[in-house]
Amino acid sequence: MIRSCGTRKKIKEILRRKKGFTLTELLVATLIMVLATGALTSAMILAIRHFYQSTQETEAQFLCASLAEFVEDELSFSTFDPTDGDLTWSKGTHNMGNQIRFSIQTEGASGPVPVSESTIGTYGKIVISGDNYRDENGVQQFFHLVSDGSYEVGESKGYSLLAGMSMKWFADDNGTLDKNDDKKWFEVEIRVVDKNDPGKVLSTVDFTVKPAIVTE
Repeated sequence: MIRSCGTRKKIKEILRRKKGFTLTELLVATLIMVLATGALTSAMILAIRHFYQSTQETEAQFLCASLAEFVEDELSFSTFDPTDGDLTWSKGTHNMGNQIRFSIQTEGASGPVPVSESTIGTYGKIVISGDNYRDENGVQQFFHLVSDGSYEVGESKGYSLLAGMSMKWFADDNGTLDKNDDKKWFEVEIRVVDKNDPGKVLSTVDFTVKPAIVTE
């Protein structure tokens, strides 16, 4: 009987010791959970950001290559007169007629900026125009070299693109248009940048193109 009473007392003591966590233990457990959750969230954000960045760079390379292909194709079959003193040509491959030129369509501008030697830092969407490309009222129209979707690859995610372009005719040592030298070509540079950070160049290409005919 005495032994039975002692056993019951020991059981009651054990049960009293297992009433639950103390406030300190609960605070420590909560702190550990918060730290672990924060580390996991930071890792996920970093992984998503890296994925978006990789996607943007890949899309920029595709856009740059597509623009370069269009430009090279157009200029390769053009007829150019270097004595005119401007960067317009005729014929080409896209049925634009005469006075053909590339321009950069920028946001908020009154009209596209004609591509020249100094426009590589002007960013927007590259277009082409010519006297054959007008509406029924005779108003000049501009054809986009690639679709708008090639630039707006992730508008909601903040990694859309813009393009810049410069072009010049091969010049002699005096910096004048050269019509007599056998080296007759256009020098072209294209850049693709982050729309939200134009200073961030994602892809670039430069090349030369010889027109089919150079008139003198």
